[in-house]
Amino acid sequence: MLSRVDTSIPQTARIWNYWLGGKDNFAVDRQVGDEIRAAFPQIVENARASRAFLVRAVTYLAGEAGVRQFLDVGTGLPTADNTHEVAQRVEPTSRIVYVGHDPLVLVHARALLTSSSEGPPTTSTRTPASRPRSCARRPGRSTSPSPSR
Repeated sequence: MLSRVDTSIPQTARIWNYWLGGKDNFAVDRQVGDEIRAAFPQIVENARASRAFLVRAVTYLAGEAGVRQFLDVGTGLPTADNTHEVAQRVEPTSRIVYVGHDPLVLVHARALLTSSSEGPPTTSTRTPASRPRSCARRPGRSTSPSPSR
């Protein structure tokens, strides 16, 4: 799968990873990220605010709202406070399916996005963002969300 990753072409998930302080990006991603930041100086602050919102929203949903299944569509490269980490801190039995299209993101997701020891396994699937429901309908996916929670 990694053989299809062209590290000479910038990729959105890696640029966001750079803005969030991650290490999974390449020189071309940092260069484009810096160019975007030069045109839009608030972009790094916005990226971090977006991650903070994810933490607040998932904390509320897993806690007060009682949601136990999460479908994270358009997931980026793993950094701090990923959806499964936040949800399983609140409720260790939370189930998470990560949906992405970039092969590098999915390689990292499979390697790094592991569930808590009490929770069901976290899974990821390569599905275009335009078809998020299709990942939940794949046969044999024990971690697919179900309509009940």
